[in-house]
Amino acid sequence: MLENFKNSPRQQRRAFFASLVLLAGGIIALLVIVLLPSKDHALDTPISTQAADVVKADPAAPVDPAAISIGREFLLTAVQRKNLDWAYDHVHVDLKGRMSRQQWDKGDIPVIPYDAQNASTTAFIPQFSLQREVEFEVALVPKKHAIYAGTKPLRFYIALRRAHDRKNGEWLVSYWEPHWKPPVPLTQ
Repeated sequence: MLENFKNSPRQQRRAFFASLVLLAGGIIALLVIVLLPSKDHALDTPISTQAADVVKADPAAPVDPAAISIGREFLLTAVQRKNLDWAYDHVHVDLKGRMSRQQWDKGDIPVIPYDAQNASTTAFIPQFSLQREVEFEVALVPKKHAIYAGTKPLRFYIALRRAHDRKNGEWLVSYWEPHWKPPVPLTQ
């Protein structure tokens, strides 16, 4: 019988079309199972019976002078690597992560250092101000013989968030990054 199949183009053609019909039936069955809803609605049952937490938008608010005060003290402490104990208590977990106070006090912290001569007088320019979060842009000028800074002034972004995300919680520094873009090299 196998010999007859090998020598008969008609039987080979019939077998080919029968396999195509079988393949098409399998694809249709798969699509019916996956795409059509089941009658028992097994996929529609909720995973939990608790209501979902809905995140409410943080409303805009005027700039809090306490946020500027904490931000300025941050410039004078953590950024210049002085009085790191104060800085540890006033930095949000978003910035310090899981660092212990001992690790923080060693000075190897996730805060970009900068020896600024104008840290106590620089303007805090608000980028946005919400009830629980605020962001400022500050321009810092390096000291003449700065250890941590180059010779050019730099702009930084500093953001503060309320402790425990409360409306009237203490302000904590949550972000500190330079507003600097590396120069694009010219092509030869």
